[in-house]
Amino acid sequence: MNVLFLAQRLLGFAAILFGVIILFSNIVAGLIVAAAGSVLVSLAELVRMQQGTYHLALGLPYKNEQINEMIKLSQPVKVFSSGLTIHPFDGTAYPLLMLHGEYYLRAKAFVPYIEQQEMEYKFVFPDTEPVLLLCEPRCRQGSSLFQFNDQVFVRLSALPLAIQLEGDKLQIAVKTSSTQL
Repeated sequence: MNVLFLAQRLLGFAAILFGVIILFSNIVAGLIVAAAGSVLVSLAELVRMQQGTYHLALGLPYKNEQINEMIKLSQPVKVFSSGLTIHPFDGTAYPLLMLHGEYYLRAKAFVPYIEQQEMEYKFVFPDTEPVLLLCEPRCRQGSSLFQFNDQVFVRLSALPLAIQLEGDKLQIAVKTSSTQL
């Protein structure tokens, strides 16, 4: 599918170039061809941008290239906690992804609290019940834990944690009945 978008964009740019060349001999024809080229390029870009939305509307999992683009565009956050040990140290920067309206963070931040057996991850935080999550190969709606390029991301709401995001700082605490950050 991406080949078609690329071909359409190349054809559009070629039409723009051809229109500019024709512009020197026939102004009206040159403007029409250049405008048609601009429309082709614009439409290809609009379709490419909407492809991800359409993909998600069907309930399909995110594609790896979509996740990769989100990681590139996401602002890393420095993760802090007064009651937990953040791996490798308090203040380590991790990408914080917003997928399907939920925050996802690299599970690596919680290494001291993870017991892993193959694709099962058990999160054992102090003074809470253990949370057992199965790692999925792709992120789909409702995924609690998924793998992407040898990285594992966990949905923060699936863990017994209270989070507070302020700018580029993410404060994390174990959820209790009276958790205040």
